[in-house]
Amino acid sequence: MRFEHCYALEENPQKPMPEKASCWRDWSERYTFGQTRDRVQYAISRYVALSQMSTAPTDEAMMMAAPGEASRTSTITAPTPSNAFAPPPKVLDSGEQKKTLTPGHPIETAADVPYIDAGAPAPVVTFVAPNQSCVDGCMGDYRACAPTCEGDAGAASKPCATCKKKYAACGRSCFK
Repeated sequence: MRFEHCYALEENPQKPMPEKASCWRDWSERYTFGQTRDRVQYAISRYVALSQMSTAPTDEAMMMAAPGEASRTSTITAPTPSNAFAPPPKVLDSGEQKKTLTPGHPIETAADVPYIDAGAPAPVVTFVAPNQSCVDGCMGDYRACAPTCEGDAGAASKPCATCKKKYAACGRSCFK
């Protein structure tokens, strides 16, 4: 059973009031999960109005039980639905929408934002490892040695064992 079913029953003058009240009661007890708060509040207020109609058939109770009416003690903040298939009403006109991102918060343009000078950037601190210049020299020698090694049948040359040994010996001498 959907909200629209009870809403359609409400519009049918041939249906008795207790059947309409029963529909809203069943819907509010079983089908409110995932529904919007205004629908749930509307369903509850319709059930209360329609169920009070049979116990106190006064003019005021009859007016509250009329379709589209809600009790005066209701906390509904949205207008009552006029059509179950219509989209929700606009609450913000297009002129106001262009002026604000959210109601009450004007959009700031780049011209509105003040310029703040943060000053010169902090110098970048570089750390040099101990004996780094010696190790860099060893790496240069290794790069110069590697192309002299011969590869297989035109394949890219692989560093030969001699270059690796020279590089390892050079590196050890840097840290003695």
